[in-house]
Amino acid sequence: MESAPFFPIADNLPAQLSYEESLAWIFQDVRFSGRGRKYDNPERSLARMREVLERLGNPQQRFQAVHITGTKGKGSTSAYSESILRHLGYRTGLFTSPHLHTFRERIRVNGALISRDDLAALVSRVRPAMEAVEDLGVFDRITALAFQHFADAGVEFAVVEVGLGGRLDSTNVLLPAVCAITRISMDHMHVLGDTIEKIAREKAGIIKAGVPIFSAPQQESAAQVLTDRAAELGAPLRQVEPLQSDAVPLVGTHQQINAALAWAMTDSLAERGLVRADSAGMERGLAETRWPGRFEMLPFPEDAPFPLLIDCAHNVDSVTLLLATLEKFYPNRPITFLFGANRDKELAPELELILDYTPRVVLVQSQHPKATPLADLAAQFDQIVARRADTDEIQVVAASSMAEAIAAANALAPPGGLLVGSGSVFVAADLREAWNSLHPGAFPADDWVHAAAGEPVLVPPQPAAPAGG
Repeated sequence: MESAPFFPIADNLPAQLSYEESLAWIFQDVRFSGRGRKYDNPERSLARMREVLERLGNPQQRFQAVHITGTKGKGSTSAYSESILRHLGYRTGLFTSPHLHTFRERIRVNGALISRDDLAALVSRVRPAMEAVEDLGVFDRITALAFQHFADAGVEFAVVEVGLGGRLDSTNVLLPAVCAITRISMDHMHVLGDTIEKIAREKAGIIKAGVPIFSAPQQESAAQVLTDRAAELGAPLRQVEPLQSDAVPLVGTHQQINAALAWAMTDSLAERGLVRADSAGMERGLAETRWPGRFEMLPFPEDAPFPLLIDCAHNVDSVTLLLATLEKFYPNRPITFLFGANRDKELAPELELILDYTPRVVLVQSQHPKATPLADLAAQFDQIVARRADTDEIQVVAASSMAEAIAAANALAPPGGLLVGSGSVFVAADLREAWNSLHPGAFPADDWVHAAAGEPVLVPPQPAAPAGG
């Protein structure tokens, strides 16, 4: 079902848009289902992108591209790759989605977020070309804006994360210098398919003839799909092993794999003379990668009763990895979970995993329109708890705000406890913002959390009031 716009948008926008008007225009016809127009008319999807890029003068041809897909870890891998290339001395672009606190995070040059003024000026300039293309979607617009900004900024290498899938994704108009596919698991099944093989085929859609492709270790059936597609196109395919380096700043074996993908892609570029070989520069790039919200321990001020760790785990595979990483780094520490999720997720297996790990759970609902309503989340939890033998030990509380959730988790946590917030990118973002409000000055001045204060709010459509009410 198609939803109402994120932002109210005027019928007659001025020629020069403000930042708020620009976002309203970009998201004017957003769908919360995750199933964009490309899946309604696959034959038209990439043709539509090529048409708008041609009207813009094909900005995507003015830089080298690194293209990355996967189910989990593609954002981290993209962040590693961009930081490595930047620390090798190249002017870089980074395109990722979604964002934590501000839309500006999605489009970066040399590590800097696109400014509000630059985004507004860019949208004002390219809007006529985009509006000339029939049925352009939200992610199409954002992708074209990113490519144009990178071209305008003189970017040498753009690291581009796929939005969803790969085969029909708006970014798949690129002819990259190198590609990577992170771990593939079951997610977005209503869009990408209900088996790991179907999902892998969508991800394999970014493989290009002759272009080196690097893969994380995969389930056998997914690995076979990638192998077959790479062989068909004559694309050299190699699976990486975890990168054993103290320079990897993010925690967990899965992050060592993501870092290995970034390292292997850079090595491939160096072997072909596309970048200079400099292992010390690559190490610096890894070490200085910034990617908040991934197994991140928030700054712990003296007035906080318990520390809060957040993560963006949002499916069974990533929750399993999160719990394994908690067990490795915080063994025997009593955990209290703060958990929320998006409507398009199969929640029961995730909830079972969490209850197997800890009996203390605080249910939350992010501000994002895709969030599962708190009442629905509580009802699903009640059904699962009722089927378990350890019902008497389980403590589940629903909180109406993130600040209330943190307070409730503090009340549930035993001595020596650790609060863990997860379930979606949006839960992680809202918890960071709540923590910032509860503990002013805890985050450094350059943290993106401070940009949330001036960001237009994504407000879900409100139900109509009853007649006569």
